Amino acid sequence: MRSPGFTLLELVTAMALAGVLAATGLIRLPALVEGARLAGAARTVATSLRLARGRALAVGAAVEVRFDALRRGCETRDQSGAVVAWHPLPAGVGLAALPARGRVLFGGLGTAENATVTLAAGSRTRSVIVNQRGRVRLCALM
Repeated sequence: MRSPGFTLLELVTAMALAGVLAATGLIRLPALVEGARLAGAARTVATSLRLARGRALAVGAAVEVRFDALRRGCETRDQSGAVVAWHPLPAGVGLAALPARGRVLFGGLGTAENATVTLAAGSRTRSVIVNQRGRVRLCALM
């Protein structure tokens, strides 16, 4: 009669399978982290744009969001040009494409110029799109 438990062969096989699964996970981990940083950065930019639109509607005056590719971030400015907020991008994420003037201007009624801000991390990109009504949406590109 056999005693309950595992044989040495079963144990070695289970350990080998666990090692293969762990190695596969380690290979994919940098890509997952990169994707999470990019998605978070895109949400941060979209939120900055939405808050700027809300501020423009609240005060009834123009508010702009400027993008700085060198400093890797965006800043919100009120109608006098004073910086209201600065939002840096996380490490490994950069601004790949910007609107023509490097900014999005929201009018006192919440309207804006059409604009697309594209963020990149490695080979992945995400875009934040603003339409003429000032609506902001995220778009995933590959």
